[in-house]
Amino acid sequence: MRLNVALLSVDRLKSDHLLSFLSLQHLAAQPDLFSSLTATLFNLLLFGPPQNHWAVMRPMLSLMLASESSFTAYKDHLMSTQDSTNQALLNESFNKLLSDVNRSLESSNRDRFTQKLTAFRVSTRGFLTL
Repeated sequence: MRLNVALLSVDRLKSDHLLSFLSLQHLAAQPDLFSSLTATLFNLLLFGPPQNHWAVMRPMLSLMLASESSFTAYKDHLMSTQDSTNQALLNESFNKLLSDVNRSLESSNRDRFTQKLTAFRVSTRGFLTL
């Protein structure tokens, strides 16, 4: 019995290693993947129909933690599309979004981020221009 468990563990490690290798290989072949996903999700959240916002919000913290540079690039791009008044409002909204949010995927942190993301969506849709 112990041998079977040990063999299953070794097989699992090989599978995990292969999956990690394939994921890294895919990311290397698509260097803009995180940036594209970040922009798509934020654009859907801010400019898309409201019935889709919950499904869009759930992966956003994970994506932001996986590639903080993609989030920063999106934020900078969005800020550059707004006039100076809206830039100040948007910067304040982004600061509120990120306040008290940790760099972890703990359930309580995800819930807090999702609540803040809802408030972010509501406040920014009131003043953003396309």
